[in-house]
Amino acid sequence: MICRKQTSTPPEWDPPAPSTVYIKIKNIPYETFKTRLNEGLVTTELDQIRYRLERRIYCCETCSKHVNGYCVITNRKVEPGCICKAFVPKEEFIYLDSRPGSKVSPDFRYLSESGLQRNHIESEIPEESSQKSAESLYDEGVTLYRQGKLRLALEAFDTILSENPRHFPAFFHKGNTLLKLKRYEEALETFESASRLNPDHPGLWTNIGFALVKLERLGQGLEAFERSISLNPVQKNAWEGKDAVLARMRQCEKELKESEEALEMHPEDAGAWFEKGKLHLRLGQLEKSREAFEKALEEKPENAGAWHLRGKVLFETGSEKAALHAFEKATRQKPDFPDAWYEKGRVFLQLGNSKGAENAFKIAANLWESKGLKTQAETARAKVKRLASEKN
Repeated sequence: MICRKQTSTPPEWDPPAPSTVYIKIKNIPYETFKTRLNEGLVTTELDQIRYRLERRIYCCETCSKHVNGYCVITNRKVEPGCICKAFVPKEEFIYLDSRPGSKVSPDFRYLSESGLQRNHIESEIPEESSQKSAESLYDEGVTLYRQGKLRLALEAFDTILSENPRHFPAFFHKGNTLLKLKRYEEALETFESASRLNPDHPGLWTNIGFALVKLERLGQGLEAFERSISLNPVQKNAWEGKDAVLARMRQCEKELKESEEALEMHPEDAGAWFEKGKLHLRLGQLEKSREAFEKALEEKPENAGAWHLRGKVLFETGSEKAALHAFEKATRQKPDFPDAWYEKGRVFLQLGNSKGAENAFKIAANLWESKGLKTQAETARAKVKRLASEKN
């Protein structure tokens, strides 16, 4: 790619059409592109490419033919902000999370939904027919996801992962599907599994940040967005996600200051200590959070919510047995407390007590179902199903 020739000086900004960039990225014939276009399978990606060209994210600097300031086609020095029709993005810039936000639900504004090429699959499948089957099922799952048929998409990704647990793209889109289904805990676990396969994928860290924010873990969410940006600074979603989480953290800090002022006047206010603990927990200040919950429990030991959150902090910091004790206290104080039962199941799993975990997840699922919280019930039942499959 170059912006100047030997005999003439063409315009410095002479970009290719989005369709041309798409065809080069996918390495497909034009006829295949036309077929996909007619089937409505390329609209989102074309919009993403068009957006990057319009914002000049795609330019010589991000071109695969731009090496050490020179265009390898013409062996001439070029300005990084130029572009020509030979442009092909470097691999790390193919799946930037920069796209128009006008049609995106505000709830999922910062979610990275970029597709992943099949050659990003880190696996070895000996049978060629199996590879084709996995690729076909993956494409089908992505199409179902984009059509909003989330449960069918989830089934497709689960089928792939049951046979190939190193299929990074399936993990990536399974996590996104779970986010859309508002099953945030499962989504985070899925993304964490994906990160063990590909720890340097910026879009993945954007979505980890998104899941953590949904779980009110703002401090960790900020760290995830910052890691995403450090891996690839040219990401609209990660920057906007970071800005949003910083705004929420500033609000938490303001409320925390008000809470501390209230405690100066009424140091034995159990409710104020409880709220202070929750604010520290959102900010990722685990030790301060634990201390606040313990103070709340000194004043009001029957507070099931404080036992529950104290247990979460203990579990997060690796004190599984103390966490289990806290969750048991919570369920004794409030037997119909599904969140505490669910967390108890997670601790049992960590401690290797699969029978105790299964029982706790079943109770959590039934309680959530009785309260009309079907999404949470699905999360608990998914845990039960996984434990049952591991037995067989």
